[in-house]
Amino acid sequence: MQQLRQEENLGRFAEMLSRREVLQRATTLGLGALVISALPAAERIFVSEATAAVQLPDATLQAFADTIVPGRKALTTDLGNEIDPLAIAGVDNEPGAVEADALLLYHDPLIGFEALEGPFLSELSARSLARGAPFLNLTFEQRVEVCLEGLAPSNPSVQVWEAAAAVPFTAFLAAAEQSDATIDTSSAYQVMGYPGTAPNGYAEFSYKRKLAVEFTSRGYLP
Repeated sequence: MQQLRQEENLGRFAEMLSRREVLQRATTLGLGALVISALPAAERIFVSEATAAVQLPDATLQAFADTIVPGRKALTTDLGNEIDPLAIAGVDNEPGAVEADALLLYHDPLIGFEALEGPFLSELSARSLARGAPFLNLTFEQRVEVCLEGLAPSNPSVQVWEAAAAVPFTAFLAAAEQSDATIDTSSAYQVMGYPGTAPNGYAEFSYKRKLAVEFTSRGYLP
């Protein structure tokens, strides 16, 4: 029964994220706009009572990122940054958002998430302590439950949570903290099979056929 409940929660979580603008805005520019739009909701968090002090904020952000885009256990990120040993739950056997440097993107001044970090982590901590431990020390299933609450449409600060969830997606899908990322430098691209930047083209991915030079009767496809 417990396993069935956990699977139902994971299904609800995936469905909730997929139908939100979180996926639609998984680009650097879209993420910045999403963060700005969440600022009024962040201010409301501090005037509510549902806040708590946060220990190890960077590790907690990594744990949240791992809940959004889970990955394998790892000690360092693609760019060589340290990963807190408690951050990754290890529910997947392939790289996830933490390994793709989600924490670095959280602190990127071009994104501006640091304006939301305090309010977000305070509410995240309060909802986690209601389950008996800081978010970093919860099981993966408990982390999912916390995120389900935060991302629920009924939560007045849901925009803050959506902005927080968009960061791991952007770090993973766009390799946002790498310049000219390739499949050799981005663990996320390796998962997706995306070759990445290729200034000289993708010779090894060619169909080995010349491009057509003929025109249609009107010069364009019907």
